[in-house]
Amino acid sequence: MERNYALAVQKRENLYRAYINKAQIVLQSSGGKHTSEECQYLQRAAELQSEMADMTIGEERNHHLREKEAISAKVIAILKEIDPKKAAELEGGKGEGKKTSQTTGGRGGDNDKEKLDAMAQTWYKEAPNHSFKDVSGMAELKDKLQDCVTNSNCEELLDFLKIPRLNTYFFVGPPGCGKTYIIEAFANELVNNKDKEYKYLSLVGSDIISRYVGDAEKIVTRMFEEAENCAPCIVFIDEIDGVCRNRSQKSMPEYAASITTSFLTGYNRMKNSGKSIIFIGATNYPQRVDSAMLDRAEVIRVPLPDKDARSNAFRMQFEGIIELDDDICYDDMAEVTDGYNYRDIERVTSNMKKSIFEQVMQQAGNQKDAIELIKFGKFKLKKKDFDDAMADFKPSSKKDIIDAIDKWERNLNNDSYLIDDEE
Repeated sequence: MERNYALAVQKRENLYRAYINKAQIVLQSSGGKHTSEECQYLQRAAELQSEMADMTIGEERNHHLREKEAISAKVIAILKEIDPKKAAELEGGKGEGKKTSQTTGGRGGDNDKEKLDAMAQTWYKEAPNHSFKDVSGMAELKDKLQDCVTNSNCEELLDFLKIPRLNTYFFVGPPGCGKTYIIEAFANELVNNKDKEYKYLSLVGSDIISRYVGDAEKIVTRMFEEAENCAPCIVFIDEIDGVCRNRSQKSMPEYAASITTSFLTGYNRMKNSGKSIIFIGATNYPQRVDSAMLDRAEVIRVPLPDKDARSNAFRMQFEGIIELDDDICYDDMAEVTDGYNYRDIERVTSNMKKSIFEQVMQQAGNQKDAIELIKFGKFKLKKKDFDDAMADFKPSSKKDIIDAIDKWERNLNNDSYLIDDEE
């Protein structure tokens, strides 16, 4: 039922835009002169905004009411030129509408807007320091994302072929598999694209829902509006399962369903804007995300790092710092760490570095001489250092979360969405 509800809102949004476009066409065909036909299309568009206001709550409802009033004001302005009597009749019945406008702005008024403005500025991030060349493995995924970067420079051809400007990706995988890292590398490639510089907006779902009840809808609405206004841009929401929750969950709180509805409505409006936007969500728990969002995105499964990726992860921790002894190499380290994620590898290497620190300080007596021993290869990383670190380390458990993702993926491929009953 919830999915039908979202589709009903989307249908009205599409009709609304169609009537606005028809009104513009009529105006152009009449040589810029206003006509009653133009007014009819605009009035129907205003009625659709009113219908969507009745179907939504919170800030989404306020948005539709504001749109309705703006269009109605435009209709009256036109009628004053072509039919003053009719304009006077319509103005006579606007008192209640004006009152609604004053009472639905939400608590805080201008203060709320100032807070949202300040919050929105924190979403803009500098280009991450790493790019695709720093990402080991994931060759197929990097090729896909690189194609997206290349295609972003071909707007004329995209428009000619009527290919949507909005690209939506949904990154799924267990914790520590490198989802955020490759997304940031993707952002680096786009922001540093000289032909078309993208802006980079990055948010965490848990930050949005940690606000007071009712504020989250305003934040979500503002987020999508911000994306439209600053396009071309890339928008990344980590932990998207927190802000676009599956409305099929049992005992779903009303406020959470409201946030999801606001999220989908805002996404649809952004999509229909035709702006150059790349939207990415990431989660460890795809079964907790609403199916309507999954329908709108290309799902990308990010696995745990393979052997080459693990080898490179160890190399990045030690290369240029300390030489390896003849009894160990990075591929050896990768061979025995199957099933490790990047966080596991970081903890292992951290333990190795602590051991190296203690040994070289004991041998040198002071840090200056210790650095000299390492720099000139008189102290090397040995197999024993790696073995000792591994003996004291237990990798994080991933089986349950991987099994859940596998089950979700099977259901997704069978057009049957997994319902997660967790709150």
